[in-house]
Amino acid sequence: MQRAYRFAITYFALFGLLLLASAAALFASKIGFSVQGIELYYLGSDTVPGKSPYGLLESAVPHLGAMGLFIMVGAHFMLFAPARAKRRTLYLALALFAAALLDIAGGYIIASGAASWVWVKLAAYITLSLLGTLLMLQLLYYAFWHSLLPPRHPR
Repeated sequence: MQRAYRFAITYFALFGLLLLASAAALFASKIGFSVQGIELYYLGSDTVPGKSPYGLLESAVPHLGAMGLFIMVGAHFMLFAPARAKRRTLYLALALFAAALLDIAGGYIIASGAASWVWVKLAAYITLSLLGTLLMLQLLYYAFWHSLLPPRHPR
């Protein structure tokens, strides 16, 4: 792998890990990882207003673009990996896209009154965070450690 690609992949992966960590910190402080916290954030209570459709749209639009681009660029960088890793990355990217869509749609569905979707929203967010972290660590592995190892010879 060329040095320039390694440089770009490394910085993308490191900034991706920073993005995922800061998103988790924001989620924890703003909403919380509890069912009650998510219900309160989207549905509101007597003292706290819930999310409006316009407020959800303001949040969904940039998230759709950013999450889609983040996943696509991360998966695209895996083109430099061996064929077996590319196949795994296809499934990883599909799972990430599905989790991102469920995460974004979950807010709308909860705010529409389907409080049972809180679990789906929480599971989608956790899946998105864990698989996104896995993709970034996989990029770092193939950018450095895999290329430093001697090639395996087929038997």
